[in-house]
Amino acid sequence: MTWAYLPVVNTLLQVLATIGIGGLCGVFGVFKPDEFVPQAVRFVFYVALPCLVTKGIGIGIDFYSEKNIWSYIVAFLILRAISLILAVLAILFTNWREKQRREGIGHVAVLWLTLTWISTVIMGVPISSAVFGNPQLGQKYGILAGISSFIFQLPLQLMFLECHAAEENALANRVRVHSSVQKATETGKSSVDVTIQVTPDTSIIPSLSKAHDQSDQNEAATCTEEKEKEEDVKWWSLVQHGENISSARLWGKIGLRILRNPVLWGIFCGFVLSLSTAGKYLRCPSEYCVEGLNWINLALTWLGQAVSPVSLFAMGLWMHGQGTRKLFSIGIFKLSMFMVSKLILVPIIMVGLANAMRLNDEQGRAAILIATLPISLASFSLGRQYQIGESDLAANVACGTLLMLPTVLVWNIVLDKAGLYPIAV
Repeated sequence: MTWAYLPVVNTLLQVLATIGIGGLCGVFGVFKPDEFVPQAVRFVFYVALPCLVTKGIGIGIDFYSEKNIWSYIVAFLILRAISLILAVLAILFTNWREKQRREGIGHVAVLWLTLTWISTVIMGVPISSAVFGNPQLGQKYGILAGISSFIFQLPLQLMFLECHAAEENALANRVRVHSSVQKATETGKSSVDVTIQVTPDTSIIPSLSKAHDQSDQNEAATCTEEKEKEEDVKWWSLVQHGENISSARLWGKIGLRILRNPVLWGIFCGFVLSLSTAGKYLRCPSEYCVEGLNWINLALTWLGQAVSPVSLFAMGLWMHGQGTRKLFSIGIFKLSMFMVSKLILVPIIMVGLANAMRLNDEQGRAAILIATLPISLASFSLGRQYQIGESDLAANVACGTLLMLPTVLVWNIVLDKAGLYPIAV
């Protein structure tokens, strides 16, 4: 008799094997991480993932006949909102314990990413497909679980990180001014022309040059003095420059970046196709299928199928490029707390939400199992772009991925033993 969980184990091993092959290709020099990974990510983000989302929502889902489908989407939205509150409370507790402001809104963004920037599609789709023995169900639940990450979490993440970047720029500018004045005083000059460099409007990356700042000892000392002045800020103040939140420039930059997000356009097109009922004419085979238009469904499906293998292969190559020291540079205790929060606490919260939202057995099982999955590589990209939390995010991606097999398997067994959201296996 075949073990009931064998299909899930086989899929998990398939995922890990794909990651491992990517790592081996890096070891033997078949591909260079710095060259292959960015291009692979761009292909997935701009082509494969929008195709998968458009097809999955617009053709694969009928919002008029599917029961509780909106409740399933809202459950993940609430999960992300609760996680944001927990992230804020955790940072406030850290500041309160230190009796001063040590961490700000940027650290809230990083902690939030470690909790709910879940790999709902790249890993969620194949694993859910194995759990239910149906690729269509796996695709449906994986895609729907990720909708709130793009329409809710992403805009707020960008706002928090942009505020963090503004704070870092303000600090760097004060350091330059203070350093220039100090040098002028030492050389006996009565005045000095100071040029303050501000991050260009078109950039979303803080204009901080670490090599330049660290090369000048006087400037480094001045930076320390400026940071000491910041300690006077109250511990509950997460945003030092509150005017940034209401800045039209900030929201314009965030809005522009969101409008350029191809995955959001994929979600939009999918909803238009489904809600207008036009998608049913592309759903073949079915009674409404228009055979002459089936090429659209086939093309979207074909390209969309590349999302998981290409992303997982690139992840393995990225891990090789980072190296063990960079991937696990944070302390064991800190990493353990991250894993407990992501792999145990977040799924427990989802158990409560599945019950509160009255999800059926199939939806409840899918929601809980997807909540156990590790965060995606995109979280590290955000951290690196804004120069904050890179080591934390890298460790979460790597360790969460390595622990994925026992985590998903144990949660499946626990849910079955407890009689929660049973499914036919």
